[in-house]
Amino acid sequence: MDGTPTAPVVIRDATAADLEKLAALRPPRGLHQDRVGGGEGDRRYVLAEVGGEAVGFGVVYFRGDPMWERPEQVPLVMDLWVAPELRGCGVGSRIIAALENAARERGFPCLYLQVQAEKNPRAISLYRKLGYQPLGRRAHTDLFHTVDEQGNVHEGEEIVLDMQKWL
Repeated sequence: MDGTPTAPVVIRDATAADLEKLAALRPPRGLHQDRVGGGEGDRRYVLAEVGGEAVGFGVVYFRGDPMWERPEQVPLVMDLWVAPELRGCGVGSRIIAALENAARERGFPCLYLQVQAEKNPRAISLYRKLGYQPLGRRAHTDLFHTVDEQGNVHEGEEIVLDMQKWL
């Protein structure tokens, strides 16, 4: 797929049947496996498609995880990803709108997100355009934990900017 989508962008809930599509879009498979299985009510995981082809996804968590550095900042958009050839074409905005609506439907007054400040200035511009405001003056180091496909826990750190939008 190249440039602006010619078919409508469809945003729908991701399911276990979408695992291969999601992993092909952005590996590894384990990243998506935990998000589509179980946890009903804890999160909403959406898939963006154009003409039946997966072009992006996003997830919002409604409950904090004790392993998070700030588990009270919920709901939290944990991930937003759009195929590189469709960035800047409105797909990310559509995904964020679906996640915002999910939070609004559950009665949350605001939505939080973190963005890798140094690696993703385009995303910061998108979020500002959509009404998100930084929570601090500058980005900070955030520790995170991931679980690989063998079940091993890995710790990492990244420079992130915390942002918030009142819904």
